[in-house]
Amino acid sequence: MKQLKTKIENNEELTERDELNLIFLPLMKSTVDCSERAIEAVELAQKITDPEKQFRLLSTIIAVSDKFIDEKYVERLMEAIKMVRVLRELEKRAELKGRIFESQQAIKKYMKARYGAAAKEIQDKVDTITDLYILTHLLDDIFGAETREEIERLIDEAITKQSQMNQSTKQLGK
Repeated sequence: MKQLKTKIENNEELTERDELNLIFLPLMKSTVDCSERAIEAVELAQKITDPEKQFRLLSTIIAVSDKFIDEKYVERLMEAIKMVRVLRELEKRAELKGRIFESQQAIKKYMKARYGAAAKEIQDKVDTITDLYILTHLLDDIFGAETREEIERLIDEAITKQSQMNQSTKQLGK
């Protein structure tokens, strides 16, 4: 247990044997109850940084432990699993926000390089566009635009599209 914990906390690569030890940790002889060991194994597996490996090991630990854990530990195990899902969703959202920010920055940098300080008002409009799909297409369109007026029109159209999408989403939610 200590060796596994040290390896995982130091983000060291787990060998196949390490993975098997983690999976069967709840079944190993110990002074600690089998159910408690299952919780410890799940909590330890949650610290693995590789999401695919983490999910695979968690699933296997739960499958192996299912027949042996007490009913009172099932709820704790479920809470641990929910936290993994929550963290994964938070990671997805953070990644999406990062991609949106990068797209906005790319458009703003292009505008600054092409029009200098005069592009400030247009750059501010770009910050209001938060849909990645719209930003991606806007970036492609802007690179093909020849005049500042055409770029401003494209940005205004993108803002309108986003507004329409937001309205449609609200109406679907009602």
